[in-house]
Amino acid sequence: MDYIGNKCPVCDKYFHIGDDIVVCPECGTPHHRECYQNNGGCANADRHKDGFDYQEDIKQSINHNESKGIECKKCGTKNSEDAFFCTKCGNSLHEDRANTNTQNAQAPKEQPFGNTQFGGNPNVMIFDPLAGVSPSADLGDQITAGEYAKYVKQNTPYFITVFNNIKKFSKSRFNFCAMFFGGGYLLFRKMYKVGAIITAIQTALTIIYLYLNYYIASNNAYDKLFEASSQNDYNAFLLYYSELSDKDLYFILLFMMIAFITLVLDIVIGACANRMYYNHCRKEIAKIKSEAIEPAKVGETLSKKGGVNAPLALSLWFTYIVISYLPQFFS
Repeated sequence: MDYIGNKCPVCDKYFHIGDDIVVCPECGTPHHRECYQNNGGCANADRHKDGFDYQEDIKQSINHNESKGIECKKCGTKNSEDAFFCTKCGNSLHEDRANTNTQNAQAPKEQPFGNTQFGGNPNVMIFDPLAGVSPSADLGDQITAGEYAKYVKQNTPYFITVFNNIKKFSKSRFNFCAMFFGGGYLLFRKMYKVGAIITAIQTALTIIYLYLNYYIASNNAYDKLFEASSQNDYNAFLLYYSELSDKDLYFILLFMMIAFITLVLDIVIGACANRMYYNHCRKEIAKIKSEAIEPAKVGETLSKKGGVNAPLALSLWFTYIVISYLPQFFS
């Protein structure tokens, strides 16, 4: 049997691939061989007289957790017993468990599967919203990873990992979602000031680009020029190019410049978005903590003011669709 994902009852550490494991011949409990020898036998020896069976005990524990579960107070979704955050809305499920983790933060946290990517006990499903980072770890300005997670709410493993790397190594990660959605992504993550500025710039560039594109597409002079270019007919290309008016030349040059500026802006946003979001979270959390009258309600305030603004993102998407069709309405 594969015991990866289970814990040795003596040292309370997870089993990894390559560990020397021995199993109690009477109840089936797995141990590290060294732990078994140092303990003088099975850690559950006192339960043998009651007919204890390790596999049956594991099954009953899993069934108990699945049947009991924890209901999210915000959205009503039922979550597993060991969940810290709701799998649907990201709401904190255990304020008291978060505090317990903070008190026990000095103990090393070991990942259940080590460096393995596959295999393991199929009955053990572990989701860590902090991606292995201790809830009490300081990720900047004496703000813990647990506090960042409560404010971020959605996609916490990704952002906690990024924030931890920024704090420790001053290295971020390229954000492709931010590159594709630009200022809309920043507004989605509630970075309203910088998001509004970038969205305004991108909107202006988009409108100019769409109108220029529509003008070029509806101009026969450009059609002949592009056709000659696609056929590698340089003589025809130069002929049609010489026939373009100064206005047409200006428009095609402007069209290419707008396309280039838009591309560069998208790449810059993708490269800077995570660091911008880290600084945003750090400032907002520090502000909430400094203004809190009741420290016990800081976690609740972080969850309320953090997270994302999905309705705003949908509104921006609808606006973009409308803008895309505007040139046709005014043609």
